[in-house]
Amino acid sequence: MAYGRWQPRVEAGEARAHVERLLGAGLRKTHVAALAGVSKATVVNVTRADTARISADIERALLAVEVPERVADVAEANARVPITGARRRVQALVAFGYPQSHLARELGIDPSHATFAALVQRRLPVDHTGQTISAERERAIKALFDRLQMTPGPSQRARDYGRKRGWALPFGWDETALDDPHGRPQRGRWTPPTRTQLRDAHREQVAALTAQGLSADQIAEQLGITARTVVRDRSEATTTEPAPTQRDSETEVMSEVAIQARRDIAARRAAPIYRRERIR
Repeated sequence: MAYGRWQPRVEAGEARAHVERLLGAGLRKTHVAALAGVSKATVVNVTRADTARISADIERALLAVEVPERVADVAEANARVPITGARRRVQALVAFGYPQSHLARELGIDPSHATFAALVQRRLPVDHTGQTISAERERAIKALFDRLQMTPGPSQRARDYGRKRGWALPFGWDETALDDPHGRPQRGRWTPPTRTQLRDAHREQVAALTAQGLSADQIAEQLGITARTVVRDRSEATTTEPAPTQRDSETEVMSEVAIQARRDIAARRAAPIYRRERIR
């Protein structure tokens, strides 16, 4: 005060403009208050046009909150955030061949629950808006999308379901457009996976779920295929032997040839005289 540098109150304009940028990025006033360490009433007061001056401490706290690229990355776990990005990611994975039941299991959600119904735009209860999702759930969906977006799913039924509804594939979305309410996918040409790629995807999924202790019927329901296909993939996986490698020594190969030759000679000696053949 003696030097004239004490400013307990400052103009609210800069703080108000920054809060408006935070709200424009998708944060709610509750989120801003929690991140700044102030009350929601304080944030509301700052955004009012008739508020001319605010505390310097409040200004510093509000300006310290950075404008996030994604709301869910900075919001508390139980905070409600827009569902737009999560919905687009789940729908893209369905269109890519992942059954809804499989995705719901990965996320720990009941497929019939209102939350999952909102993600795939099914009919919702009257009291459910379907426009928000918890930040924790949104982050889990993004992690699942990041893990599966480059690997085609095994279910043709899921692909047909997504194509019928016009859902874009994962690589049809730009990363920055997924969470933007005004974002649009790029509808480019896409080469569907070959039969070999689909078969390999089936086997990998079946092997992973079998290792978890699931039955053939349970795996078939998750992947949208028949139990007979699951049993076939299991049998092929157990009967397929790896091809010889360069590490196989010449001695090992020759020993196998020698054993087979002895068997052939023994079989000929045991045959009737008139069917014996002269050999060297």
